[in-house]
Amino acid sequence: MFKFDRDTKPYHLTNLVFYLFTLVVLCAIYYFGFLPPLLDAVDEGFFTNFGLRELGGSLFFLILVIVPLALIAGIIYHTKGFLNPETKAHVR
Repeated sequence: MFKFDRDTKPYHLTNLVFYLFTLVVLCAIYYFGFLPPLLDAVDEGFFTNFGLRELGGSLFFLILVIVPLALIAGIIYHTKGFLNPETKAHVR
């Protein structure tokens, strides 16, 4: 993502910080933006007449769940790369 040689500690560290910051911002958006309307809309009658509109909303929220999982996978990848002793410590 940033202009560092791959497999260097600065590359993994900057991407790790970027992914962590993005995950925190995304979680704040989800908590303050999406959670209150979702709690108001979903009640005991939500699944009684499940149609195309509800299916579209469910697919939208499925995508909203996949994005943080991809960010967490990136965080794990860059943490392993940063902590790997074979990773170069400097940029050429």
